[in-house]
Amino acid sequence: MTSSSRKPLRVVLFDLDGTLIDSTELIVASFDHTYRKLGRVMTLENINADLGMPLRDTLRRYFSGADLERAMQTYIEYNLERHDASVRQMAGVAQLVHRLKEAGLRLGVVTSKLRDTALRGLTLCHLDRPFEVVVAKEDTARHKPESEPLIYALASFEAEGAECAYVGDTPLDVEAARGAGVRAVAALWRPVPAEAFAQWPPDAYAKTPEEAADILESWRTSASDEIEEAM
Repeated sequence: MTSSSRKPLRVVLFDLDGTLIDSTELIVASFDHTYRKLGRVMTLENINADLGMPLRDTLRRYFSGADLERAMQTYIEYNLERHDASVRQMAGVAQLVHRLKEAGLRLGVVTSKLRDTALRGLTLCHLDRPFEVVVAKEDTARHKPESEPLIYALASFEAEGAECAYVGDTPLDVEAARGAGVRAVAALWRPVPAEAFAQWPPDAYAKTPEEAADILESWRTSASDEIEEAM
């Protein structure tokens, strides 16, 4: 372990959908409705494998030209019509966020969603106040699994990658964290099988928000202790 990797954790970034807010069922349903309406057969496994990327990037895999624009409009209309009735608080997440905030950690969100929709979900789940920074699709030219959004967030906090962790529920989150030199925690409370991260293993797996809090707090304190002992 290098000295930089022992730096105390001071910033925690979170993915949004499936990590902070319970919106995955709505997203999957929105994709399923869109594919069916445009005459494309997609399995649930196919849809889940694409979660985490910006909407246009996902739909561009299967549509182009006028069909792509029609797919975008179909998804957005379906999703927004059902958003407030479908998005729910994720059990234990509010306590996780509060605990980290009380421990002195600075918090941010990094999502591939458009800012207005991301803030709408956070507000709906009473999570709009604890986060100092929200990095949304409009903020960077490239998106997860590229690391640019996380690097943008680090700059906003004036932090180094070794001082930061990213919590997310997809392998794309881990891949983005790796590129930014950020520690990654796989959030399995959606739930997501740990096997899904075989190609991009995280630094830690957390089956519950409480377990994530334990891990993140240990990184904050144990790193400090190691540095003091080395001095």
